Amino acid sequence: MKHVIALDVSKGKSTFAIYDRYKQCELEGELTHTRIDFERLHHRIEEMTVLDKQAPEIVFEATGIYSKPLEKFLATKGHTYCRMNPLEANLQMAKMRRHKTDISDAHELAKTHFSMAREATY
Repeated sequence: MKHVIALDVSKGKSTFAIYDRYKQCELEGELTHTRIDFERLHHRIEEMTVLDKQAPEIVFEATGIYSKPLEKFLATKGHTYCRMNPLEANLQMAKMRRHKTDISDAHELAKTHFSMAREATY
């Protein structure tokens, strides 16, 4: 399996966790919904694509208008992503969640993505 980038989207920013194919966290952090941070994310996605010889899987919960800038960026750059229904994501992560924070949600989305068959959003 390839890398997984999971994002917990909120107003004006996203908290992210990047996992490698061995289900180990490589990087976590926060990105603001600005052109500069989106370009940094795009550059990292390109690096992972070259490294793995395939694009990473990107997953996040749909959060209404808050996730629109992220979706527009991904669509504009031609990245495939999985936009999840929040209820479905909460049900999938309920077994694993210990403490609800933005960063823990990003980690849990990434971990569950390895075991769930999720459809890509276009």
